Amino acid sequence: MGTIKVILAGMAAGLTATVVLSFLMLTKAWLPQLDPVVMLDGVARAVFSDLEAPVPLAGWLWHFIIGTLWWGPLFALMAPILPGKRMWQKGVSFGFGAALLIMLMIVPLAGAGYFDMALSPLQPLITLLLHLIYGAVLGTVFQRLAAGPALQ
Repeated sequence: MGTIKVILAGMAAGLTATVVLSFLMLTKAWLPQLDPVVMLDGVARAVFSDLEAPVPLAGWLWHFIIGTLWWGPLFALMAPILPGKRMWQKGVSFGFGAALLIMLMIVPLAGAGYFDMALSPLQPLITLLLHLIYGAVLGTVFQRLAAGPALQ
């Protein structure tokens, strides 16, 4: 499969995984104190101080842009070298790495400290769980779209 097709499959898988993640976030009675969309909105406003988008529109836009246009293609390109025998396992590995990057780079920008510790000791586990779910869905959908025993 050509690189463009692999990237497009990654984008479609990223969109699907982002929708699943969004659904989990919207039903977040089980997510105490965590609102990643509001956090992303705060980061967007900090970076682009003149942003006039209604709250939390900027956060939702960033959430879908990152999940679809950034993580999806990156996973598609990295899949051959990620640990795991099955694509969902590679997705979980990717999700773990993404969670680590988020907790070390993005979350501190939003004022939640490293690993979300300023919010609560439970937050790193919730953030990790959400990213592992995202990765599992990403890998599973990518495998179906990029179909092939060659990618397994």
